[in-house]
Amino acid sequence: MKKKMAIIMFELVDESMEERNEKIVQELRNWFREDAVSIPWAKEIRGITVKEE
Repeated sequence: MKKKMAIIMFELVDESMEERNEKIVQELRNWFREDAVSIPWAKEIRGITVKEE
């Protein structure tokens, strides 16, 4: 069976540089979980990566 995945990229605000990447990942996971009711086609969060460019 075929599956679909969505890749979502955010550009974070300048203040994010002051936070640990792990904290940002956890806050994003919490945000997606809390608002999952409004995204009925989303099954689960597979992964979130925060990186500096």
